[in-house]
Amino acid sequence: MHEPHGFLHQVKMAFEHSALAPRYIQLATGIEEVISSGGLSAGDFLPPERVMAEALQLSRVTISKALAVLEEKQLISRLQGIGTRINPQIHYSLINEAGFTAHVIRHGGSVSNQWLLRCLIPACARIAKFLGLAVDTQVAKLRRLRLMNGEPVSLETTYIPTDFLPEPEKVDESLYALWQSKGINPDKKQFNLKALACSADVAELLNIEPGTPLLRIQQISRDAQGNILEFSETLCRSDIYELEVWG
Repeated sequence: MHEPHGFLHQVKMAFEHSALAPRYIQLATGIEEVISSGGLSAGDFLPPERVMAEALQLSRVTISKALAVLEEKQLISRLQGIGTRINPQIHYSLINEAGFTAHVIRHGGSVSNQWLLRCLIPACARIAKFLGLAVDTQVAKLRRLRLMNGEPVSLETTYIPTDFLPEPEKVDESLYALWQSKGINPDKKQFNLKALACSADVAELLNIEPGTPLLRIQQISRDAQGNILEFSETLCRSDIYELEVWG
């Protein structure tokens, strides 16, 4: 947690050096710069609007309009009766990352799972096709909520041939860390991305409103020999994930 006075001093400095623009735009830009530089972290709360108005010598209307700009950009959430909180952000490269857990930890966050399923199932026709297996072949199924700093950010469902995960209950925090310990290394990944509206059951799990935009990521991973290691479908909160894809 950062000190509010230090944050307000940084905002004031950024505000004073911003380009000519309406004052609420200057303020929104200044706050965004301070957040980007680490002046506040995901999950921290901004000082109350009254405190900001007094410290920055601005009207409450200007403060409110600046926060509305940041809320529109999904950088903050204004929670009735609680305060204004900095949203977590995941700047994630699909091509180069070794996995969600390693990425978030490397950037100073904490990761946890809420497991919904870790079991063996017979593959239906759809899943068998993705994995290149016969229908009804036993596969491992993992379904979990991914939490960053205690907040649900995605719902992930993964299907894995039992050659590469015979005991799914042994997966704890990171599938890729378990694979690495066994000498299994994903080499090539294929992705399919699609925007979806969040269903009511998924909205309840992710703690968001039904109909909220989600990004669905379908992924097939192969090892260096071309063996299919996994097929996964991940539903990501669009207010948190920022994905990088390049060839």
